[in-house]
Amino acid sequence: MLWQNSFEKTFKKAGKCIENDNLVEAKNLYLKCLSMEPDNIIVLNNLAQLYGVLGDEKNAKGYSEILLNECNKKLDNNSDENLLLIKTSALISLKRYDELNYTLDELLKLNPENEYGLTQKIKYLELNKQHEKAIHYIDKLLTDYPNNISLLLAKGRNLVELNEFGEAEKCYDLALMMETKNKAAINLKSELLKKKHNINLTPHDLMLKAVESFEREDFKASKEYYKKALDMNPEYDEIWFAQGELFIRTGYIGKAIASFKKAFSINPNSGGIVDHDGFFKMLNRMKKINMILGFEESEKMD
Repeated sequence: MLWQNSFEKTFKKAGKCIENDNLVEAKNLYLKCLSMEPDNIIVLNNLAQLYGVLGDEKNAKGYSEILLNECNKKLDNNSDENLLLIKTSALISLKRYDELNYTLDELLKLNPENEYGLTQKIKYLELNKQHEKAIHYIDKLLTDYPNNISLLLAKGRNLVELNEFGEAEKCYDLALMMETKNKAAINLKSELLKKKHNINLTPHDLMLKAVESFEREDFKASKEYYKKALDMNPEYDEIWFAQGELFIRTGYIGKAIASFKKAFSINPNSGGIVDHDGFFKMLNRMKKINMILGFEESEKMD
């Protein structure tokens, strides 16, 4: 009993160290736990992960190998979802992808809805250019998580590889509707347009620069990049919407309203805004305040 209490206290203390980002102390405490329970797969898994984060690849690999052996011993007796999940983690760390695929199939046979298993299966299939199968699993997850941006982008990537450019663009557009300045979505849409139209530069390349300038609070540069993007091609609602967000951030509500109206004229669902009337009422109230303060009359970014 005393030994059990000592293990539990040490294990909990290690968990607290992780919460406080004291990873070296956490590692030392888990090593102490391991001396008490050498075949504890949770401790082995935590040590493998910690050594990886700390950059000690040799020990990370070593503990992953031990973890894998312990999982296999326990799985000889019965298939267990949690054990298969931990085994999956070890195989990913060891980059043993063929065995990983087999283990994922076992996991999904036990629980076809296991989110982690489905996600890893998608990554494996995409990596191995099995794009139709990857889309099959992505669609299973999208049934429960229709607004998951990472899934939408993954589906778009696989559709592009199948030359389904129109369907891929729909995936990217939906992602951009939910998160207008998502840099991964902007970049993927740019790459799609380059393949689709055989061009070297797209408005979305410039949009990405605008977003990056916005993040640096270089609003003048951001404004110029949006203008260049829209001069190149004014048909993309997400660029108009993102420009509107820039104008709000810099206090030009009148210009923001004009930009948002243009976005909605192209796509009524731009930015995920459903209540246009309420949205513009809010902006007009902001504009009136700015006019009283005199902000709408000066070009502060220039």
